Parts: sequence; C-alpha cells; structure tokens
Amino acid sequence: EKLEEMGLEQMKHAAFVLVAGGLGERLGYDGIKLQIPIELTTGLSYLGWYCFWLKSLGSRCGSILPLVIMTSDDTHDMTVGLLNESNNFGLEEGQITLLKQQKVPALSDNDARFCCLPNNPYELLTKPHGHGDVHTLLYQSQTASKWKAEGRKWMVFLQDTNALSFRGVPALLGNSAARDL
Repeated sequence: EKLEEMGLEQMKHAAFVLVAGGLGERLGYDGIKLQIPIELTTGLSYLGWYCFWLKSLGSRCGSILPLVIMTSDDTHDMTVGLLNESNNFGLEEGQITLLKQQKVPALSDNDARFCCLPNNPYELLTKPHGHGDVHTLLYQSQTASKWKAEGRKWMVFLQDTNALSFRGVPALLGNSAARDL
C-alpha cells in the first residue's frame, strides 16, 4: 500500500510506451492486437483500456500522461484509424505520439538464412524490427529528450496485449522511487 502511494506521487513524472508493431494473426485475430476486445460486454479494445487507465491515472495525479505507441508498416494505418474512430479514447490532442518502426529482412533459421517471398525467390520477406527498436525510436525522435525536459523521470513500457499490467504500475513506480532506480 505504501509503495502504491509513493507510485501515485511519482505518476506525474511518468511517460508510457506501448509496443504495438505486430498483428493478431498468431492469436487468430484479423487485425491489430490493440483492437482485440478485452471483454465481450462492451467490446472495449486493449487500446481503449490502456487509454482509460492513462486518463484515470493522469486525473488522479493531476497530470496529462504522455503515451507513445510504436507501430510498424503492418499496424500503423490501422492504429491511426482506431484512434481517429474513437476520438483518441478521450485522451487529449497531442497526448499520443506514434513512432513507426522499420522492417528488416526476416530470417528463416538459426543459421540466419534470409526468407524470400513465397511467390518470388529473389525478393526478401521483411518483418517489423521488434520491440527493442522502441529505444532507438525514442532517441531518434527526440521524444526521450522532450520528456526529460518536461521533468519526466520514469518510462513505463507496456506490451500490447497485457490488460492487467496497469494494476501494478503505481506499486512499480513506488518501488522504483524507493530504491532510487
């Protein structure tokens, strides 16, 4: 309880990063994972849930909490569409920043052989670079520098399909502050 209270005090110094460059194909979903409903009653999507939590936490700590969403060529346009259709799920204009990762050649095995397109053996198959690309994007876009200038001390990284993660964020920040991490 004490760590949660400390975390709520630190929340105004936090910024959030959501990695969302992949599709829901492995989950049997035809679209972006952020659009998958987290429950059936209202059909609220993962992205809607994350925005609800950000708005709630921001209201509680008296700060507009920034959100970066890392997209890819596969997810960018659909993410923009989802945000436009939902009016940013109630978040402020400018509160959400999209950073698009590039694609790289896909590897077929542990020997690092390149994958070619099934219908063209002379063209490489490309896939999003991966979650680690988010750090480079935050640096290159100067988002990290901007947040530092704003007095942001904490970056909270979120996975695109982990709806329960926000429940632990106040305690996580409190523990980080208590340990001076």
